[in-house]
Amino acid sequence: MGRSNVHVICAVLIFILTIVDAGILDTFSWARSDKIEVSLPWLPFENESRCYDELGCLNITRSWYHLINRPFNVFPLPRSVINTRFILYTRTNPTEGQLIKAQNQSINESNFDIEKKTKFIIHGFIDTPLSNWVGDMRDELLKAADVNVIVVDWAGGSLPLYTQATANTRLVGMEIAHLINYLVKKYDYDARDVHIIGHSLGAHTAGYAGSLVSGLGRITGLDPAEPYFQGMPAHVRLDPTDAELVDVIHTDGKGIFFLGYGMSQPCGHLDFYPNNGKEQPGCDITQTPLVPLTLIRDGLEEASRVLVACNHVRAIKLFIDSINTQCPYIAHQCANFNQFMGGKCFNCKPGSNCAIMGYHADNTPGLDNEVSPQTKIDTIGSKYFLTTGREYPYCNRMYRISVELAKPGLAETWVQGFVRASLYSPAGVIHADLTSSGDTRLEHGTTYTTVVSHPVDLGGSVRKVELNWEYDMNVLEPRTLCLFWCNDHLYVKSVMVDEMEMPGRGKRDAQFSSRLCTKGKREYADIANRGKGIFLDACKSSNKYDKS
Repeated sequence: MGRSNVHVICAVLIFILTIVDAGILDTFSWARSDKIEVSLPWLPFENESRCYDELGCLNITRSWYHLINRPFNVFPLPRSVINTRFILYTRTNPTEGQLIKAQNQSINESNFDIEKKTKFIIHGFIDTPLSNWVGDMRDELLKAADVNVIVVDWAGGSLPLYTQATANTRLVGMEIAHLINYLVKKYDYDARDVHIIGHSLGAHTAGYAGSLVSGLGRITGLDPAEPYFQGMPAHVRLDPTDAELVDVIHTDGKGIFFLGYGMSQPCGHLDFYPNNGKEQPGCDITQTPLVPLTLIRDGLEEASRVLVACNHVRAIKLFIDSINTQCPYIAHQCANFNQFMGGKCFNCKPGSNCAIMGYHADNTPGLDNEVSPQTKIDTIGSKYFLTTGREYPYCNRMYRISVELAKPGLAETWVQGFVRASLYSPAGVIHADLTSSGDTRLEHGTTYTTVVSHPVDLGGSVRKVELNWEYDMNVLEPRTLCLFWCNDHLYVKSVMVDEMEMPGRGKRDAQFSSRLCTKGKREYADIANRGKGIFLDACKSSNKYDKS
């Protein structure tokens, strides 16, 4: 094969990677294609390095290559092309940014306050600081605390050629690290007071910066980009060694071949997987008119995001929502999402079993300064699951509902169908589908458990539960054809409702349980097809704390 053919194949591969990457449509041509200086991919026959003035040098070794995960590597574009800029916002100048650099005059003439904590915001591939979400996050951060907010503008490097953009993140990370280290050296600034928040490629950029800053406080990765990073060594991607606390929200981990742009593998101290971290509720454009509604409400830019990467940008929206909400994003450590939804991981013990997702992740019990750092190490590689709503506000309360089934002599061994529940408390009412995945096989004499979420906080006191039962006949399952010879009733002894809280919230240490029994204190409720059973807070063991 001739050398020209090899170059053509390489160019085609780069173009394909560009099309399927984790980015957003370049609606406003921010890519600055007139300045593109693309290096051709090369094979790692020997190490190469390039130096960038006071920033230091970069090299590309064999460890940066993988036949499938990272087949090509190039060096970053020149600093003048990427043109990384730092735009400062404070409560004094909340909307008019100030350009700062790693020099005394620039910082002294700005509103940067060395006594306050600093939050960096890094956008991702084919994105800019002018995106709506950047302003929304900045505003919420300043509302939450009197901090320095620095928006990182690297639009000159977030190019439509993904291979080149991934390389540029290394140089942008060096620029960020240089600024932070300058503050530490010249102003005795504490690196532990720095929190870097990055989306997609910006998450890995934060990792590169953190690897060059000793004692960096925190990095939050918002759906870190998968292509060229997943399955690679720790120094190539975001990893737990990049900061004292690395928390990650995964929302689009289906895999790049299924147009999932985010990493699915854990890469922090705390890795959160809302709704299993793959498909987010409200992002299925085939079921709802998402794009037209978003176009009218939020404009062309936001509509293009919904069309191309709704799941990918949901991590941003969840984080923004978490900043000032009164609803805790409580997540539970579990082996997988199915076990979590089956109620098998609903305990909340400090340091391991549950954690707070989003802005307040550093308030997770067991991760504060009073606990040994060993606790953070123990969480590495674990997955924390939770469910969220379809639209803002996304945060929901989570409830574990256990239906204890009776087994009288006239009952079928099992029945299948749909169960819906209404939960009543002085704080409100919740209507929940207990068989949301479709008709469910219910075996009499066992307990069926599921986890549901709802924005209403019942306050740990459920007074009444109504169960609605609908039997389902399936022609592919002859035993369910209940015409003349079978019993389609559901027999229920009791209903248990557990509401989760984080440890340390007053008397409600963790899990509050309400057990409800049949009306009239009968042994069980006989619920006919399309009928209803009522359960009241009248059991002897109701309203007790479950310490298990």
